[in-house]
Amino acid sequence: MGRLVTERRRGPLAALGLAAALAALGLAAALKGAASPGAAAASSSAAACAGAASCGEAASCAELSPAALRGRRIFHRGALASGEPVEGRLGASGAALHGEAAACAGCHGRSGDGTAEGGVAAPPLTPERLFSAGRPGGPHTEATLAAALRDGRAPDGRELHLVMPRYGLDSAHLADLVAYLRCLGRDADPGVSPDALRLGAALPLTGPFAAAGAAARDVLAASFAEVNAQGGVFRRRLELVVADSEDSLDGARATSRLLDQRVFALVGSVWSGDAGDRDRNGAAARLAADEVPLVGPLGSGLPAADPGDGVVFHLQPGLDMLARVAVAHLAGAPAPAGAEAVLVVHPAGPRGDAFLRGARAEALRRGLPPPVSRPFEPGRFDAAALADAAARLGPRAVLLAGEGDELSRWLAASPPSAGPRPAVYAPAFLLRRDPESLRRAAAARVLLLHPGPLDEAEQLAQRALASFLERHRIPPRHAAFQASAYAAARVLVEALKRAGAHLTRPGLIAALEGLRGFDPGPGPALTFGRNRRVGAYGASLTAVDAGSTEVAPVSAWVEVVP
Repeated sequence: MGRLVTERRRGPLAALGLAAALAALGLAAALKGAASPGAAAASSSAAACAGAASCGEAASCAELSPAALRGRRIFHRGALASGEPVEGRLGASGAALHGEAAACAGCHGRSGDGTAEGGVAAPPLTPERLFSAGRPGGPHTEATLAAALRDGRAPDGRELHLVMPRYGLDSAHLADLVAYLRCLGRDADPGVSPDALRLGAALPLTGPFAAAGAAARDVLAASFAEVNAQGGVFRRRLELVVADSEDSLDGARATSRLLDQRVFALVGSVWSGDAGDRDRNGAAARLAADEVPLVGPLGSGLPAADPGDGVVFHLQPGLDMLARVAVAHLAGAPAPAGAEAVLVVHPAGPRGDAFLRGARAEALRRGLPPPVSRPFEPGRFDAAALADAAARLGPRAVLLAGEGDELSRWLAASPPSAGPRPAVYAPAFLLRRDPESLRRAAAARVLLLHPGPLDEAEQLAQRALASFLERHRIPPRHAAFQASAYAAARVLVEALKRAGAHLTRPGLIAALEGLRGFDPGPGPALTFGRNRRVGAYGASLTAVDAGSTEVAPVSAWVEVVP
């Protein structure tokens, strides 16, 4: 069995069906209301790399130098330390390649073992093949590698195949790449050993959110215990290290401490990409610089939008996608005479701007008039003034975004109307669940946007989660955090299996990018990609039945294109 390590700083620490599904999707509302053969070979090779001539220098590969770390980024991601893409060209004047399309690993393999595809063989680039004294023609030097990489010339002067890119690497970048090639296939990332893998989670274990953090921790630990009971992943047991984020749902300081403890990756951690404090920026910079994947971040809301790259893999759609679903649904309904405008009420700043961009993009795609924007300063939501402005505009629909209970306040401040009222679309977590708010939501034709499916398959997934909790004697509580932690663990384990026995962070990122339509259990099916870090593009809609406080589905899962 694996070990659960909880960092202690201040002391120790279900109904199914639609209701359970809604609770499991509302993170903000819930809070605010033995070694494998490949691994053994890598371990023994790392020891050989420390002193054998085949590695070219008497330096250990167990912990890469700063130069080798920069070179690894070039090899695996086709990116320089500055973040600029590596550029190459096929042949002397062929097609240009940029970034990951130019990465060495794409043809030669993540461990440099070589590949053969489409009738073209990409030779191995392991240290034994490049730097061994027994190599025909002698070991490669930095000069001969420079000729191969820049000019496409072998040491004997012959021209390399046209599919071998000619790279525009300067001397410093070339030296970084060569430093990594000397240990390619033998580098061991932090947290990886022949028989164990250390994974981290930043969770609130003290303070107002301690119960939610403990619920997520217990689910992660139980998920890894099940994997370990079946032999682990490539015979590595999964060890969970938990750092207390205390009263924060950002998790930046706790994330930095986990990196200091040399965890390999993070899973189900509280994280916010929108906080502007220096600690968060420092943690984000460290995650990016060291290419540490964070799978399934938890927090007080949804991501603003798909960042398109980076190391944070979100399991739920962003606010921009919720806005797109609202406009897509609206486009399928007849427009009342004289009411064409769509009003977007949103907080100023990155999250609200993403919501507005999503609405405008979908309106353009469907040939609708551009939505009208009414921003408000975060924390200064004047419900009466905004509702009055909307009444004067007479829009076809209102799309409302916020961070708290803005929807409930909007409904309370909206003036009564004798005529047709505009439809209101809003993320479900903005509505308080008290009877009066629910009654007003029914009267105002509010359509609630949920970042997950609400169909029969989702109810089966909720039952599977309930069975998991019962099996591990975990009481059902804080359903949103438990469901999200369960899904995050399943995604990470699947990606670890696909990444292979020689496990590296770039390899795990590539495996995550290869997930297509993966079912994590509760929540939507997930698809990632090289330029996609949000796994689901869509949402479901519900509404409060008139004359009651029951929430019922209005539509099945609505998929939108990016």
